[in-house]
Amino acid sequence: MTTAPRSATATSRTFRLPLPPHPIAAEQARILVRLVLAEWGMDEVTDNALIITAELVANAVKVGDVFHLTLVRQDGTVLVEVSDNSEATPERQRRSFDRVDGRGLLLVEGCSKDWGWRLDSQGGKTVWALVGDLDAEPHSRSLPSVRM
Repeated sequence: MTTAPRSATATSRTFRLPLPPHPIAAEQARILVRLVLAEWGMDEVTDNALIITAELVANAVKVGDVFHLTLVRQDGTVLVEVSDNSEATPERQRRSFDRVDGRGLLLVEGCSKDWGWRLDSQGGKTVWALVGDLDAEPHSRSLPSVRM
């Protein structure tokens, strides 16, 4: 078990948005992530953050309830979090040439410095991924998470 990156320090900036469980939610989230990261001057992490966001949002849409996208900037890293009302654990699918889906968490893993998930005290879960300076240590957070 690892801990998720901390999202509240004096040098951090946070953006949080509720999204509906609608097929266009992933596109809305990508647009918002691109705008926020441009405002924060984090262009170097945008491509990976967009891939991660699209995959995590696509999974949250399947839950069928409003979910939240949170971006946290701290120094040279950005924490992408998607929180939904399901307590079902995220599971990587086995690689298969026959399937066209099930590769989302493999993409998240490949595009992030670190990633994991945690159950939230009010119910549901948050799946998170850290992008940015690959040499920096992940920030610790008091809530536990499971790294896949």
